[in-house]
This record gives sequence, structure tokens and C-alpha cells, in this order.
Amino acid sequence: MNLRVILSAAAIAIAGLSAPPALAAPANAPHAAACVAALKAQEAELAESVKAGEPREPVLLKVVRSGIAIIGTQYLAGVHEAEARELLKAAERDFQALAPAAAEKRQTACLEEGEALFAHASPIERSLITSAAQRRIRRLTAST
Repeated sequence: MNLRVILSAAAIAIAGLSAPPALAAPANAPHAAACVAALKAQEAELAESVKAGEPREPVLLKVVRSGIAIIGTQYLAGVHEAEARELLKAAERDFQALAPAAAEKRQTACLEEGEALFAHASPIERSLITSAAQRRIRRLTAST
């Protein structure tokens, strides 16, 4: 995953994001990293299902889109790429250590958070986020 490309696309997509007061301030960076790690794990599972021929691409799109929306809030908040990578590595380790029920609960909450960010984006922002998500899905589901 090219984090710089995703961050750039997400920043462009979310610039000027008009959210209600509860969503106006981005989540703190460790929380955002925990969400991105949870969604990344979920997207990997879903991508394998899509590769196997299961009709799961609409769900995969929501998961990837949510992750990009969350990443974008952190980019706009000034989190630097090196810091984001370190936070994500730690969050991925923490996520792997979670019990399955706790992992699923986190994925559900993070998906809802990302979808809320996406829902409050302008039509052009949603279009840009969706385009970035579709590019990522093509990479995730490409034959190797």
C-alpha cells in the first residue's frame, strides 16, 4: 500500500469536509490508526472473498472508503507520514492480539465512523474518495 498516494487522495477528497460538530474534530491519531488497522484487516479478508468469486465488492468498497476517510482526517490534522506509519504498525500488532469478538466490535465501530465521515462529505469529496477506494480494490483483488 502506498500510504503517500492514499493520504494525498484522501486529503484532496476530504478538504473542506463539512461535518456536524461531533465529527468536526478528527479522531486522535492512535484511535484513527486503530481504526485503519481494523479496517485494513477486514479489507484483506473481503478482498480474498472477492478474488474467490464471492459478490462481496460492495462491502469491500464501504470498508476501503471508510479507511480512506479516516486517513484523510489525520492527514488534514497534520499527522506526518512517518508518524502515521509507526502508529499503524503498532495498531496492527494490537489488533492482531484482540479476541475475535473484540476485533469484530472494533471493525464495526470503525466502519460506522468512516461511513459517517464519508456521508458528511460533499458530492465531489465522496466521488474522489470512492475513486481512490476503487483503485485500491483493483490492486487488492488483482491476480498475483
